[in-house]
Formats: sequence, structure tokens, C-alpha cells
Amino acid sequence: MAESSAKTESVSPRELAERLAHEAVAFKAEDVVALEVSDLFYLTDYFVIATTQSSRQTRALADALNLIAKEYEGHKGRIEGSSQSNWVLMDLGDVVVHLLTVEAREFYALDELWADAPRLEFAPDVVEQGSEASETLEDA
Repeated sequence: MAESSAKTESVSPRELAERLAHEAVAFKAEDVVALEVSDLFYLTDYFVIATTQSSRQTRALADALNLIAKEYEGHKGRIEGSSQSNWVLMDLGDVVVHLLTVEAREFYALDELWADAPRLEFAPDVVEQGSEASETLEDA
């Protein structure tokens, strides 16, 4: 039997980027930003960039965000980077997520590289209580 790939909810790429940014905050990621890069980069519409404290947190956050993307997109994205990586890239099509440790974020300076990209306004202090990703983190 074929597995259904139907989206559970229909959301725009912007809404997905905002949701993933909120979930990153719920996972205790720091300096979370969401950038609209569609006018600067033809391969995707949005970047979400977040800083994590360890490669373990990076990987756990990537797994949780991938589940959120599956909920909205109907499929999981591609994850690049090993379990020990300082930088994990998640390609979700219209949204690309960069999860970096403090050292990697400083070294690669993605914020400076994409400084011309408009930042999405999202309220990082307003995170859904009891979200699926937050519960996953507590179980880990």
C-alpha cells in the first residue's frame, strides 16, 4: 500500500518559515532569524537560521523541524550534515533551515552574507505551548 503524501494543512512558504522559526525558539535555539531570500536567491524563498549549543541539540532540532515540515508539506525534507556536524542544513524546498553551533555561526557569518534579505517579523516570545516539537524535546 502506498503511503499518503497529502499535506495535513495548506500553508504558504512564509507561514512554514515562521512556524519553523517559532519551533526553533521552543527548542531553546538562540538568535533565530527568518529571512525572505526569494529576490536574492533563486533556489528557495526563505531561510531560517538558528544557533544551537551543541551538535546534539542541532541534530535533535533538525529531526523535530523535519517532523513539523512533514506535517505541513506531506513529506520530509533533505537533511545535510552528520550527527556530529556543527552545521546542519535542511532543504524543505521553499524553505531552507540552517542550524549552526555558536562557533559555526560566527565562522560562516550567514547573517552578514544575507544582510540584504528582509527579516520576517515573528514574535519569538510567543511560542505555542504544548507544541509537538517542544514535547519531543522534553522526551529526549
